[in-house]
Amino acid sequence: RNPADRVDDAPAPGNPPRRSNHLAQVIGQAALLFAFLCCLPVSSKADEQLVTEYQIKADFLYNFTRFVNWPDNTTQPENNFTLCVLGDDTFGESLDLLAGRNVQGQVLNVRRLSAQPVTDSCRVLYISQSDSYRMADILATLSGKPVLTVSDTREFARQGGMIRLKLVENKVRFDINIDAVERAGLNISSKLLSLATIVKDSGPETAR
Repeated sequence: RNPADRVDDAPAPGNPPRRSNHLAQVIGQAALLFAFLCCLPVSSKADEQLVTEYQIKADFLYNFTRFVNWPDNTTQPENNFTLCVLGDDTFGESLDLLAGRNVQGQVLNVRRLSAQPVTDSCRVLYISQSDSYRMADILATLSGKPVLTVSDTREFARQGGMIRLKLVENKVRFDINIDAVERAGLNISSKLLSLATIVKDSGPETAR
């Protein structure tokens, strides 16, 4: 079975007409594509484009939470859903603007981590390129824990990270390592998987 289909894939209660179901599905797919397949505006100034890129990546981090299920026994203090950034924070205020939003009935909390140990108190962990030198140690520490790991470092997904953000023809795309997802006991919606390039640990890519 896909390591997926619990989030946003369950049919709505009741028995609405087939046509309404189809229309809702089309609208939902369009909204999903709009949310994820964002085109970065071309800028003559590199700094301006970098800001725009990470604003979009911040939105991706938030949207990922809508299509991932964590194990039922995963707990967070004070009903918080914690999104952590490890290393240099390239997002600026983009993530702060997301703080307080509802994520699966919990309140989104943003934490910045430096050299302190990473624990499974983070539901989502974004690992900055500044910490790529110790990526293997970080991923080994988190292996099998219910933490969705995300980064934009090269080969991140092949090294055992779960989602790698990348730019393809000036658009943000992403790889998903389904082996790493399964080890962590997470379930990713088939809708999200359909938009990703699927990779396995040091294995070939599978376009979806």
